[in-house]
Amino acid sequence: MGAKSKYRGLVAADIDGLVAQKTGTRRYDFENFVPVDEVIHKINRLYRRGYVIIYYTARPVEYYKETFDWLIQHNCEFHALRMGKMRADYYLDDHNENIDNLLEKER
Repeated sequence: MGAKSKYRGLVAADIDGLVAQKTGTRRYDFENFVPVDEVIHKINRLYRRGYVIIYYTARPVEYYKETFDWLIQHNCEFHALRMGKMRADYYLDDHNENIDNLLEKER
């Protein structure tokens, strides 16, 4: 975060089903995950507005490096990656908080 950034809260953003859509049949075949660019762009906006972004996933810990590399490759801006659910102010996934509602709180 830049010097002018103001901490606005901790956002836990799920990977699968939110920023990555699986197109293949193998569960952790990273070549078959397609980025959801619109959602990545919105989460990056939250990052730049002062939210702390931590991506989390239920994937096994042995997939940490491949998961981290996938996020970097697809221009995801974030502070950390966590394998497993975590405590946060906001959860963004395919079942909870709507990212547009969170962005609207900033207007």
